[in-house]
Amino acid sequence: MSLTRLVYYSLRNPGMNLDIHKLIETANRNNRAKNVTGILHYNQNAFLQVLEGHRAEVNLIYHSIAADPRHMNLMLIECAEAKERLFPFWSMALHEGMDEKSSCIFLRYFGNTFVNPDTVNSADLVEALQELSADTKQSSPVAANCREVTAV
Repeated sequence: MSLTRLVYYSLRNPGMNLDIHKLIETANRNNRAKNVTGILHYNQNAFLQVLEGHRAEVNLIYHSIAADPRHMNLMLIECAEAKERLFPFWSMALHEGMDEKSSCIFLRYFGNTFVNPDTVNSADLVEALQELSADTKQSSPVAANCREVTAV
């Protein structure tokens, strides 16, 4: 199997309703069946997502996201082969919002509390998302502010 890591950025379409927890439930169910892992950072305005898995599965998911009207201005930041999964514990982790710790991480990596997709370094972006998920990895799959939402 060729492990692929894909990183993208998009804006939320304000004209479309979005239940982020339902979206994550669906992603968890679908990704688990396809052995895809990753993390989604959502701040009420923008999405940053990392998908990891077999190239064909990751490609299909990305094209599905590109066709989803809840996303606008989708920008592929990176798609490359990977030696190992960086987010192996979740079919899709959710990091939501921007608390004080998140702000510090973003400021350290990007100089702002937002990401400019035109200039962001993909390695820095992935490292920042790993830091945001670090507490969850060390404790449990469900943690304050970074969690996997599972289907009931």
